[in-house]
Amino acid sequence: MKQNYFSRILLIAVFLGFSGIANAQIHPLSYGFGINTSSNWYADYVGQRLEVVSPAAIAGSKIYTTANNGSGATGEWGGVVTTPLVNLPIYMDTTSDSFGCSGFSAAAIATMSMTPTIAVIWRGPIPVGACDFGCKALDAQNAGAVAIVIINEYPGQGPVGMGASTTCTGITIPVFMIGNLDGIAISSQYRSSVPVKMTITSWGQGLNNDLGFVPGGAAGWHNYAIPSNQLGTTGNPTAYNMLDGAFIANYGNNPAHGVQLKSTTFFTPTGGSASNQHTGEVDLTPSFDNTNPATDSIWAMFGTTEYALSASGTGRFDIQYDIESDSTDQFPADNSQTVSFYVTDSLYSKGRYDLTNNAPMRDIYEGFNSGNEFIWGPMYYVAKGGTALSAVQYSIAQSFVSGGSSIIPVGQNNIYIYKWVDSLGGVSDSVVEDGELELVGVTTKYYGGADTSEATMYQKITVDGTDGGPQVMLDANSWYYVAIDVPSVAGSTTQLFLGCDGILDPYPRIFGRYHANGGMFDYSNIVIPNDSSTLSTTPGQENPPCPGGQTANINSVDSFVYSSMMGLIPSVAMIANNNPTNAVKTVSKPFADVSLFPNPAKDVMNVSASFNQIEKTVSYEIIDGLSRFVSKEIHNNVQQDNYTVNTAALAAGNYYLIINTENRVMAKKFVVVK
Repeated sequence: MKQNYFSRILLIAVFLGFSGIANAQIHPLSYGFGINTSSNWYADYVGQRLEVVSPAAIAGSKIYTTANNGSGATGEWGGVVTTPLVNLPIYMDTTSDSFGCSGFSAAAIATMSMTPTIAVIWRGPIPVGACDFGCKALDAQNAGAVAIVIINEYPGQGPVGMGASTTCTGITIPVFMIGNLDGIAISSQYRSSVPVKMTITSWGQGLNNDLGFVPGGAAGWHNYAIPSNQLGTTGNPTAYNMLDGAFIANYGNNPAHGVQLKSTTFFTPTGGSASNQHTGEVDLTPSFDNTNPATDSIWAMFGTTEYALSASGTGRFDIQYDIESDSTDQFPADNSQTVSFYVTDSLYSKGRYDLTNNAPMRDIYEGFNSGNEFIWGPMYYVAKGGTALSAVQYSIAQSFVSGGSSIIPVGQNNIYIYKWVDSLGGVSDSVVEDGELELVGVTTKYYGGADTSEATMYQKITVDGTDGGPQVMLDANSWYYVAIDVPSVAGSTTQLFLGCDGILDPYPRIFGRYHANGGMFDYSNIVIPNDSSTLSTTPGQENPPCPGGQTANINSVDSFVYSSMMGLIPSVAMIANNNPTNAVKTVSKPFADVSLFPNPAKDVMNVSASFNQIEKTVSYEIIDGLSRFVSKEIHNNVQQDNYTVNTAALAAGNYYLIINTENRVMAKKFVVVK
């Protein structure tokens, strides 16, 4: 998979085992081994760190995107930080072109040439003009900057991906983007004549005593948002338990002693005051000796006891994490981190959600390198039944073409709702396997004039895909997979991408709960482990709980490259109907009489379809039992139709045939045996 506008390697599996738990700390030894050629493997695990060093009021690690993370993936451009850029002054043009869309002034060039300087400019203007990211970077490079940090001009938004320029090339300096709020804070200090200094490094700043969180390393909760009727004051299910913990790094030169991770969980009801619900502490028994990076430069400090949260209504939870030790930390700005999540009236969301504008937040878009059709989405746990799935929200983007249209060049996409019953073989192993996903609803989103690239799409969900049809009832103590079918564009080089959170990382929670709960997974989302062209030869009959490129280590939660997982949460929100009594109706009459024979099939399966009218376009799409795209065939101007499926080319297992006309959709299940 790759991101729209910029690329990175997605989590290649590592074939190493795990050494176990000791004293409530876990050393993630396997991360990075076998993948990174650098001897500084733990730095590659962390990824680059972009920090404001001073002034203290705005100091700390900043969330960013970069045009080149050093993975060598197609589409990367600009330089990579190989030698740390430590404690360098920034330069912002506050008098002329703050967007960097023209050459810097002579005074700016003189300033940046005298001292190694990091240029900081704005993404804008809004609307975006002819000045692309590459040209901004080239202007800064020509002025003498050693790196450039671009601020997202769009109010309240985080950093986004940055595509290479078609006109400005030869860029060798590193290129980063930070979010709007971080940028405003930096700009405010700079315009007040307060010197601002930054460090960009793949590990530390050269300080003797410097502990800190691994970027995005603090564990969060099951969801970013959940309806209040799901989270009671007592009797919450295991899936909703909280486990405090985080990945902690010793970025300093000296060993650290007496290291503690402290946590405090607060709940603030809507319109009320915060109250303390839980206080925890994890002690690192051994010394944090940074002299041997392969053994203890990073520790996963997780508690051993989970706890229940309580909320009687809507509001916000905050978990405040703090790192303490016996030594005075020389860079305390990265010693505290807060994780927040919300209790809502009817909203489920894994990724961040804009509760003011009622839309999922997305800072990156993900898709397949080959441009193939793919299916992806989050997993939601429903604790209490009696509600129904009313609608979903998501966003699709197309690959950017200068001067091109924002209209998505296809007319529709399917949305699949699965109920996951973890029962294959009579055993609950917390692994999603072929045969455990039951398709309980399929609906097609037909694009209208407002459904342009990156726009928020809103689609009502019904069992049979009809407008006003029966809604999908949500059962108690059940997982639901909300899967968006992102189509390919036939005969075009345009690629489509699914909007993702871009910032949150579900992995710390998955890692901690896996080791605290005896190897049980906490699912965030399902990710297709293969390109669709390889499904017949390497089908894989189970899906990992993390965005992984492979399934070889399905039962090892330690086999993923941490620094590539940031933000890989599909921004697909689920909206519930809390009073579904009048919304549940009889399933509408099928628009076609479809038979599959033989079923089960071995070598060939015949499809016979009789439609109620002549259909201008009929699409026959096959997806497998793990909701992975297999194939699609389109027939035109048919009423009585026949279609042959070469099942000999498919692996044994469960499949669905999805039939789309111009305004209807239906699904038929079939089985392939060998």
